[in-house]
Amino acid sequence: MPSNPPILNSPSIDSQTSSQTLAEQTYLRLHRALMTGGLLPEQVLTIRGIAESYGVSLTPAREAIQRLCAAGALTIENARTICVPRLDIETYREILKIRLELEPMAAHEAAYRMSNEEIERLDGVMADHLEAIKAGEAHRTLTANTDFHMSIYRASEQAVLVGIIESLYLRVGPTLNWLFPQYCGSLAGHQAHRSAIDALRRRDGNALAQAIRDDLLHGSSYLLRWLKP
Repeated sequence: MPSNPPILNSPSIDSQTSSQTLAEQTYLRLHRALMTGGLLPEQVLTIRGIAESYGVSLTPAREAIQRLCAAGALTIENARTICVPRLDIETYREILKIRLELEPMAAHEAAYRMSNEEIERLDGVMADHLEAIKAGEAHRTLTANTDFHMSIYRASEQAVLVGIIESLYLRVGPTLNWLFPQYCGSLAGHQAHRSAIDALRRRDGNALAQAIRDDLLHGSSYLLRWLKP
């Protein structure tokens, strides 16, 4: 598993925006970090550390953390310390079971709604994913993978469904770091993405749903070897 992704070392949030906007921006950055594996299981965070990393005061950082704790994506250890939860194998299996139902469902709808321009952009995301795998770059691989999947699901225009899927990515994102370095030795995930692109171009919802299902099963086969009860 990669160590200490530099996810918080990003440009400061514009301090000229309102306090409410600062809290929202901080939340969105942490939200994305969790979804894309930018934070590790059991990684310890502090409100002050997050505030300093994003160039905001303690209040926006605290509000963002409270929202993510309410969603189960972070846990409060004490008044100052927050931890990224580590999924046990049973929780992961439960999440996987739900994802195997919902993500192919969203993909099926997206096959008939995604524009040609969006498909071309997705092709670029897939290319970046392949380059990252070959380079052994864990966080870049996970970011491209998340962008690939969520671009498809959002194209379904099923807001409630997409919201549920995003909440699952929040919970499982950090655990995806356990795919590395073993995952980078296989191109099966890339092949599933290629099949997904081909299905989108044919407007074949069933084939797209199957490609997404195959991708999830491939990744989970690695994770299940490493997760503890």
